[in-house]
Amino acid sequence: ALYRELKALRKRLADAKGVPAYVIFSDATLQQMARSRPATEVEFLALSGVGPKKLQQYGDTFMGLLGQAGF
Repeated sequence: ALYRELKALRKRLADAKGVPAYVIFSDATLQQMARSRPATEVEFLALSGVGPKKLQQYGDTFMGLLGQAGF
């Protein structure tokens, strides 16, 4: 369920920017997020496919979803 929610979030962001979803994050990166559930910027940066720019652009949004109760 969490992975599906991450994919849906990625799609909404990609559609809003007019870019393919993989430009936001790859499926592999989303799978890592779902498994490790990073809660800090340091943990988020440790994911493969996440650098400082993507952390700045998307970190708060994705970590907000990851931190929601029920996942």
